[in-house]
Amino acid sequence: MKPRFDTLDEGVGFEVVDPIETRRFTFSTPDPVELLPADPDSFRFPVSSACRVETSELSLPYPVLMYVRNAEGELLSDLTHDASAEFPPDRYRIELNTPVKLYIEVDAGIRIDSDTDSMRIEFDRETTVSVGARSFHKSPAATVTTTDDPRDVMRAVSTLGSALKTTTCERSWPTLRGYPPRIERGDELDVPDGLDVPDTGVTVEVPPEYDAIYSAAPLTYYFGGDLVAGETPRLTVGGFERRFDDGDGFEDDVVRTLKQAFFLDCITRTEGYYPIELADRNELESLVDLDFAALYDAPLDEQLSAYFSVPYSTVAEAMPSWHRVTYVRPDPENVETLPYLVNDLSILRSPPRPTYDETDEMRETRNAIGDFHRTSPSERTSVRSPTERDTSARRGVPPIDSYVRMPDKDDALEVAWVGDGTPIRGTKVLPEAFECDSVETNDDAIEITVVCNDEQMREEWDAVAEVYGPRETISFDPSVHFDVTTDELRDLLQTRTDLFHYVGHINGQGFECSDGVLDARDLTEVGMRAFLLNACRSHNQGVALVEAGCHGGIVSLGNVGNPAAVELGETLAKLFQAGFSIGSALEITRESTFVATRYIAVGDPGFTLAQSDDFVPLMYLIESDCDGPLSLTGYAYPTRDHSLGSISKTYLDDGPHFLSTGPYHFETTSDRIADLRSDQPYSPLIVDDDLLLVHEWLEEE
Repeated sequence: MKPRFDTLDEGVGFEVVDPIETRRFTFSTPDPVELLPADPDSFRFPVSSACRVETSELSLPYPVLMYVRNAEGELLSDLTHDASAEFPPDRYRIELNTPVKLYIEVDAGIRIDSDTDSMRIEFDRETTVSVGARSFHKSPAATVTTTDDPRDVMRAVSTLGSALKTTTCERSWPTLRGYPPRIERGDELDVPDGLDVPDTGVTVEVPPEYDAIYSAAPLTYYFGGDLVAGETPRLTVGGFERRFDDGDGFEDDVVRTLKQAFFLDCITRTEGYYPIELADRNELESLVDLDFAALYDAPLDEQLSAYFSVPYSTVAEAMPSWHRVTYVRPDPENVETLPYLVNDLSILRSPPRPTYDETDEMRETRNAIGDFHRTSPSERTSVRSPTERDTSARRGVPPIDSYVRMPDKDDALEVAWVGDGTPIRGTKVLPEAFECDSVETNDDAIEITVVCNDEQMREEWDAVAEVYGPRETISFDPSVHFDVTTDELRDLLQTRTDLFHYVGHINGQGFECSDGVLDARDLTEVGMRAFLLNACRSHNQGVALVEAGCHGGIVSLGNVGNPAAVELGETLAKLFQAGFSIGSALEITRESTFVATRYIAVGDPGFTLAQSDDFVPLMYLIESDCDGPLSLTGYAYPTRDHSLGSISKTYLDDGPHFLSTGPYHFETTSDRIADLRSDQPYSPLIVDDDLLLVHEWLEEE
């Protein structure tokens, strides 16, 4: 499925719809337009579908980051909110950072104006405007098979860099990295002949052991390197050598190498196609003396020599937070998750030891999980045939031996876990979550199915009904079902929908319904893309939904009281609606609400339900509240649309862009925050350790 162009049913103009990712962007025009086909190959940058219209003006529903280039591709200007620019008649190429990647080509004079609410591109006459679109959806292009021999695994990891679209510092842009090939386990090593691995000259030498291989995988991918067994752990290219500690400090050295090289690539690339002022560069240049203009065209070994001539501690003062750190058990089966983890450029670390000492409540939950697995089919309310029981057993939730203490997040916004065991925070990553297909739901609206199976919990539906209401830039289609039977719930779980939000009870056997219990392990497929199971101890049912074909969702590990669960359900719904991913929404909620400590995410932490009205969803920490300016720190939470290496800009400040994820420190006023009330009412604020959304904070002021 490719992005398509539709005229508007209401209003004048047209919209671009990405049916795979359920994203859309609208252009308003002075008069009705006819959508005519255009050649995607005629665009300078890659697009998968295109159209052309005759118009004198294009109005955008909100400001976006816009690059204006001449016919040769030279950057003339970058604009966002509260900006204006005028260009004489000529051939122009305009790049728009919207939920669907868009390019505009036109031969005319142009005037661009924007404020905090809208953006307008006005032409000096009615003219032909070509619009090209590309989905941000990415998936593996090939499959590599490996045995469990660590040296074969190293060869498989060495193919991950085949996804890179460039081997220059521009690879720090997420759209120029690409999705690595899939890795599967088999009886022999098999690398497809057509897999084009770049010849970068980079070699990463590590011990042929799983923990070292996994930790080095993101570094190998980012540099398009060759991962080999060696007695001296190091990275080499040309005349450059970067040695890693061969003891307990090995992992830290690998992590610091990736972080420092990636960050300085992000700074160096500002001398290239996108010479944008970055707050991060301004701060870094006050600490180091590097000639980034010269480094941009320098060979990789010279770049790295310059980068690592600066101590890590110095660079770290200006370095943004990382998006996610993932702890991976060094087991052979976990090699299959590597492509998905390095696609997000997650930091990979060995698991912490020892595992977490259980509290009484955790022990009670673990026993309940054990009972869930030990329950015989005859004891369950829903009866299965022998064939169904065998299928369920093969797909069953893995036994959980212990809870796992998740360490500090290594200066990352999120934390995740891969392997046996249940983390007590963050996301339990399940490889099945990345293999399920992204399906198109009806009418390109975001469909939300809410099931409330306890009348006493109806308050939660009342709370989220308004949240799941319409937005100017997103179409929501919620439906609610009360007191459903097991047959009705089975049908709902298998019906196509974007979000399944369950409010009710879950026991050791499954979902409690008016006529019995439904066990999700009995399902061979499900229809939802994501879920929120807001019930006590819903972990096992959530894992079963992922294994049956869902991207992921949020589950509880223990008992939760109804008032706290209502608050959490409403808050998560608002964060989903604001464009935060499953993992980041839960992490933000956890930072400020106690009940969120009883929930984790399962599946794919990066799945998002809705697009954000920002380039990247933003969260703000208000550090002072007085009569003068407010002191804020902004954090951006990367998504698959705009992952690590993207840039952000806040409507609350007129300063430069900053690298996602932040932190970005600035001052603003209550009046500027009030400007977000209508467009971004669910942007989260942390005030005195309490989580408030913009509209809630303004109501308290």
